[in-house]
Amino acid sequence: MSKGLDVLFERQGEIQREMFKQGMYNGYVNQGLIDEVIVGGLPVDSPALSSYHIQHLVSEIGEVLDADKRWKNFRADKYDKDAKVGELADCFIVLMNVCMYSGIDAGELEMAIIDKMATVRKRVENYNTKNP
Repeated sequence: MSKGLDVLFERQGEIQREMFKQGMYNGYVNQGLIDEVIVGGLPVDSPALSSYHIQHLVSEIGEVLDADKRWKNFRADKYDKDAKVGELADCFIVLMNVCMYSGIDAGELEMAIIDKMATVRKRVENYNTKNP
């Protein structure tokens, strides 16, 4: 497994545990889950928090589109690369949260990405044979 992805998950997990300690999820999840995350860490399987972060991800994706309006034919001049990079970073962070609250760790995600890329590569390689 890549140390980079593992380190990113670990750092984001630390931030999430601190949010639990500071009560930032109080009222949204039960005390049992709060204790589980504070004591045991992440990942955990929490459909409520996974759903929360999926909704947050949709919002962040909208912010990526807002930073780069070149996809709109009449707003093609609005492009802020720094803002777009920042919003893409937000998307990645929130996606890590979705994983963490779906019981998925960095290693599992990395292997799934590697497997999916191999599947897509085969589709691309076979494209010309199926579409002459």
